[in-house]
Amino acid sequence: MLEIGDKYLEVRNLTVYYGTYAAVKNVSFNVPKGKIVSLLGPNGSGKSTIMKAISGVIRPVSGEIWFQGTRIDKKPANEILKMGISHVLEGRRLFPYMTLLENLQMGAYSRIDVRKGEIERDLEEIYERFPVIKEKRNRQARTLSGGEAQMVAIARSLMSKPSFLLLDEPLQGLSPIVIEEVAEIITYLKQSGFTVLMIEHNISMAFDISEWVYLLFDGELVLQGQPQDLSETEYVQKFYLGV
Repeated sequence: MLEIGDKYLEVRNLTVYYGTYAAVKNVSFNVPKGKIVSLLGPNGSGKSTIMKAISGVIRPVSGEIWFQGTRIDKKPANEILKMGISHVLEGRRLFPYMTLLENLQMGAYSRIDVRKGEIERDLEEIYERFPVIKEKRNRQARTLSGGEAQMVAIARSLMSKPSFLLLDEPLQGLSPIVIEEVAEIITYLKQSGFTVLMIEHNISMAFDISEWVYLLFDGELVLQGQPQDLSETEYVQKFYLGV
């Protein structure tokens, strides 16, 4: 497992079933604070299942998940969100007939006990980070391009004031130019102090922006390491890079 820095998030011997099917089999890994780490692998390898277990969407059969020294695998999703873990699901999952502003406000729903002025200040920070969102804040989400929708999905997750972001396929379906823009946003978030665990099928881009990579196959962890080291292995060159 990755041993750089502290174990901000630690997954220990995680096993998850769907009925009688073992989607994740005894997987262990950790994510240090302030890093971008990627979970990579083919469809059906267990990546999204692991993320859903971390965010509390599903419960593992066995194993443990620890965040900042607290065990979270038995906590409900709303408590995990309040602890600072925000999950941007695959497909963005925006509310299509709500405006961008309303989508952002929904992202702050877990903070209903804070003052309205604090939410307004957070919105201004979002507008500063994402000028296109400010420009289109009164438009319905269904009118957005794929890249704009991904920016709103990330921005909405930031409204819960997380420290740890789970990004499931943030580059999916985007044009090459927009992929670069979203990748820059993810890198900027890391530079701003966020920790990121990412699933991505764009292997070259994931290798470019990640500091550590875990490779999964059929629910099991098969390889791990720094991207520059893994890219030299025969397994990665054959099955991921097409060399």
